[in-house]
Amino acid sequence: MDNLINDKIDMLIMDAMKNHDDVRKETLRAIKTAFMEWRTAKVNVGKAIDETVEIQILNKMVKQRQESIQQYLEAGRTDLANAELAQANIILGFLPKPATEEEITTVFNNIVKRGEIEPIKKNMGLFIKALKTLLPNADGKLVAQVVQRNLQ
Repeated sequence: MDNLINDKIDMLIMDAMKNHDDVRKETLRAIKTAFMEWRTAKVNVGKAIDETVEIQILNKMVKQRQESIQQYLEAGRTDLANAELAQANIILGFLPKPATEEEITTVFNNIVKRGEIEPIKKNMGLFIKALKTLLPNADGKLVAQVVQRNLQ
């Protein structure tokens, strides 16, 4: 795939440097570092970074920044919260639009129709894993809610 962020991150960093956009540059460097850490982790030896992995990493980075924003706001540090928000917004720009509840339900129903997984409560984890694989841009909590509602 040549639409991978990892493949064009160095070019994006250079553009940010040329434009003197320090926030974007530092955010892109953080993304590059996160991708490098994933590639060099022992459990990922020999695995190629793909779009699904990139989305997982970026979602994790956004979540970390959202938690930091909350902590900074509680501590009265709006300056630091704003810096984290700026980074989160840059990272969100690389993520695909999150899957809607209707899209998740449709994929769930397709899995059931194809008979891949028996629609019983015991298989909730299997459904969640399958849906997260097929819809990497879906929110985990929303996936769990859809699965739980459809297995009752």
